[in-house]
Amino acid sequence: MAKVADVWGRFEAFTFSVFLFTLGYIQQAAANNVKTYAAAQIFYSAGATGLQILQQIFIADTSDLLNRAIVSTIPDIPYLLNVWIGPPIASSILKNLSWRWGYGIWAIILPVAYLPLALALSLNQRKASKMGLLPPSPFVGKDWVYTLKSLWFEMDIFGLLLLLVGVALLLIPLTLGASTPGEWSNGSIIAMLVCGLVCLCLFPLWERSPRLAPRAFFPPHLFRSTTVIAGVLIAFFYFSKSCSLWEEFMANDLQWCITFLCNLTFILIFWSFRANQSQPLVTLLRLSPSQRLSRRS
Repeated sequence: MAKVADVWGRFEAFTFSVFLFTLGYIQQAAANNVKTYAAAQIFYSAGATGLQILQQIFIADTSDLLNRAIVSTIPDIPYLLNVWIGPPIASSILKNLSWRWGYGIWAIILPVAYLPLALALSLNQRKASKMGLLPPSPFVGKDWVYTLKSLWFEMDIFGLLLLLVGVALLLIPLTLGASTPGEWSNGSIIAMLVCGLVCLCLFPLWERSPRLAPRAFFPPHLFRSTTVIAGVLIAFFYFSKSCSLWEEFMANDLQWCITFLCNLTFILIFWSFRANQSQPLVTLLRLSPSQRLSRRS
């Protein structure tokens, strides 16, 4: 989604993410079986992740480096209220309507809530275009062959496919290996693991080639930056712990112990309340005394 924002624009990327997010909610609300719900999760996750990334891109575009840490906590402020009002609302919807409306209402709320930001982005983009501040589109007046070729290199489509296919072919066997006939000796499981490793090994080689990837998704100099590599690893382990391991296993365990949805939801999301309480405080504490003085001045 970050690539889409760079090539097409912030407004287009935000709109596309909201569209995927809304489509996922609609599919979840209309699902009649597990397969449909699982398919809906693809669109839901793509839209949710896209919005999370674009929020930080938007903050980086509109704030200086000194204030970026504190400004980046603003999108998480609603969690301070959601902890207290979310569980009662969820229980009321489940009791008076149905579980489908628990997803369906967000297919209405999300696009409506996005309209002010969409209007601001669209108007400012048109204003910048009239003032001549936007670079001309490389696709204007070009045939479709040139456009597709440009998109292939600008989006680094093959590099993205190598990364996505490699990760998918590693995660799918890890999920299905124990339940497949023959388990880990199954030929399809071994083939997916080998192909996934091959794709991940080819990814840095592809990204390092200026001829194959002139607009690399992961530029070669970033492979040599210990700061970038450390940041990626921190994000990987952080989201694996907070979003995958803790949330999934804790929710399943609590469902066996707690009957009332309201109490269950309180426990699951209370950690976000404590985390978002401490974010602004930690951000202010990490500023040096001179930086705090510059903020006051």
